[in-house]
Amino acid sequence: MSTKANIVGYIIPGGNQTVEVLRITKDWCYVAFSSIYGTGYGYIPLSCFEVAAKPTPTPQPQTTYTPGTAAWIVNLQEGYRLNLREAPSATAVSLGKYYTGTPLILTGQANNGYVHVLLGGLVLGWLDSRFITTDPTAFVPELPTVAVANQGGTILRAGPGTDQNRLSRYPFGTAVTVLGICADGWYHVTVNDRGGYMHESMLSATFPYQYGMESDNPTISDQTTDRNSVFYINTRSNNGVLNLRKSASSKSKSLGKFYTGTPLTVLSYTRSGWAYVRIGQTEGYIDVDYLSNTKPTKYGETRVLHNSHASGLNLRSMPSTGGEILAFAPNGSSVIILGQLSDGWYYVDYQGTKGYLYGNYLD
Repeated sequence: MSTKANIVGYIIPGGNQTVEVLRITKDWCYVAFSSIYGTGYGYIPLSCFEVAAKPTPTPQPQTTYTPGTAAWIVNLQEGYRLNLREAPSATAVSLGKYYTGTPLILTGQANNGYVHVLLGGLVLGWLDSRFITTDPTAFVPELPTVAVANQGGTILRAGPGTDQNRLSRYPFGTAVTVLGICADGWYHVTVNDRGGYMHESMLSATFPYQYGMESDNPTISDQTTDRNSVFYINTRSNNGVLNLRKSASSKSKSLGKFYTGTPLTVLSYTRSGWAYVRIGQTEGYIDVDYLSNTKPTKYGETRVLHNSHASGLNLRSMPSTGGEILAFAPNGSSVIILGQLSDGWYYVDYQGTKGYLYGNYLD
């Protein structure tokens, strides 16, 4: 690697010789080159080569749609919802969280991976273009159906607020399709194909605002948003009980009955409107219509402990005599019954500690 080294051949600039760079060491290239004697090998200064300019990358075309094109929301996984954003950004204010199957009209504008839409005939906003489709057969709709539950009926409004214009009034029992959930308990709905907003307090079922995804489904890792969140059973009846099911069906085996106010952890959701939850140490399915993210005023059912065979009962960490003893509840103690499992164990709150008591020793 020196200009004083022996010459092993010549390379003519602009000629038809083939030159292959085998390796580069500092400012020299070790090459294989063709000549009238066959293939030769040697070193050439790196400065003898012209560095080819990097090709200019071809920009990826922005997906565009003809204004007025019909489309639908398709969320990445079942139970998730997509934010309608105020601006074309994942950090922009959410105007509502919408279910798979929500119909929309594309305005033709696109920016930063988002498309501008008219949703429900009332609200303009931006949706992540990865989660919309123009194929009406590409998804299974997940729009919940509820009913007007207020005896005096309720008003369909032009926006999410009591100060918004009244569009119509609907009587008790009217079927309502929910498109999405907005902040402060307002639902974007359709009634007989007419879009508008109704407040959750007027309807037969409520859905947590956080139900599904807080973000725009950007990655699998982000899909845990809102999972493992604490909710409460709310049967909308002071002494109501709700079955925890073995599978996502009202005909499935009951694993136990739990009272209004019982706290639980949501682990996942299904397309059919059920939540897979954990109550204490027991896991099963509950209809999402009976979940609330605010604690109801009613909390279980209070009973007095009376064990005729002993001075009280052990409160255990799991529904088994092998469970750790959390506390001893003497006869005459008041306990709050949160639920009764199918095998005879009770899930209770004793002086702020939740655990399990066995047997029918509660008056």
